[in-house]
Amino acid sequence: MNELLKFFSSQQIDTPVLIFLLIFSEGIALFYTLIFKGLYNINIRPKYLFFITHPLLVVIAYLVRPGWALLIVSLLFVSIFLIGVIGMVISIFRSSKENKETDKRFNDKYQTPKKGKFQRSIQSIGVFGFLIIGFWLYSEGKLSLLLLIIPLIFILDSIFFPTSRTRFYKLQAILPTSKMNAVAMGLVEVAGDLIELEPLISPHFQTPCIGYSIRIEQRRRDKDGNTTWSNIFSERKTSTFRIKDETGSVLVNGDGLDYYIQRVDKEVESGDKRYYETYLKNDDYLLLIGKATSNNGETLIQKDDHHGVFGVAFPHEVAIKNKFTPLYKSFFTYLIFHYTYNHIYHYILSNYDCTKHRINSRIITSNNRPEFFHRHI
Repeated sequence: MNELLKFFSSQQIDTPVLIFLLIFSEGIALFYTLIFKGLYNINIRPKYLFFITHPLLVVIAYLVRPGWALLIVSLLFVSIFLIGVIGMVISIFRSSKENKETDKRFNDKYQTPKKGKFQRSIQSIGVFGFLIIGFWLYSEGKLSLLLLIIPLIFILDSIFFPTSRTRFYKLQAILPTSKMNAVAMGLVEVAGDLIELEPLISPHFQTPCIGYSIRIEQRRRDKDGNTTWSNIFSERKTSTFRIKDETGSVLVNGDGLDYYIQRVDKEVESGDKRYYETYLKNDDYLLLIGKATSNNGETLIQKDDHHGVFGVAFPHEVAIKNKFTPLYKSFFTYLIFHYTYNHIYHYILSNYDCTKHRINSRIITSNNRPEFFHRHI
């Protein structure tokens, strides 16, 4: 330490160097102001405080001993990195605390369910297992088998673990559309205009409606700066309403109603979140599948717990899906069988070539044996 002081004390600072040090200290003052405001969230009053104190320290040090002016500037320069690192740590902790408070208010408002540990474990195991299979196929030179495995997984999943959407469209394809005055008890399909009875208010946009579906996405950035949006909350809520056609109307208990609707009525991006809301509105013409029962002599359609189907969709969207779904199935079927056929064909052909090569090799070896060997066989 004494040697360092002796070094700076021995420095001769002339007027041009002093002017340069004063200008340099003003630059350091600018960094100080930005760091305290940006990282520490402290507004310096007056704003030019560091622009006065830093040059003043340099001048005082120069008057005490000229070489110390260089020492003060060096210390101020090094201190930029020190207060910057400390400021970043404080900013990270403060931001983390603010995010937790924001998430808590968000969760309290929307009552977002927490994902269970078992569900997270199953998802992690599934992803890990898929990666292992991918690496193994790559090491065996059979990565192209993924073109067969991936569609096969989706097909098996749709067969053994059908979603409510899959069940809805499957039943829609086989159920006839009933008229309101001829609805039979049991699982039915009806189509008509909605009539509002008990309006609801949507949670974000505060829009009155028969029912709403809200989806909230959150923006996330990876270490490379790439932005992705992930769904953090979704909810559907529907009040009791009526659906009518030219023959009459029936009552619908909207509890548990699913929306198979592509339309988004309102959306907005706020901060790191995006909000989407879709509404069931008065006079919307929709197709509905549910269980028809009798309620005090009046027909009531509600959720069918046995089939797990209770949903609405726009008829034109259903028509488009019914038109293109067979094409998708045909394409994937062709892809699977075409790849399987080619794979088996090349496998048999390669084995045939190997067998033929071994036979030819044995014949050549036998012909090249010495003559006396043939005589003694």
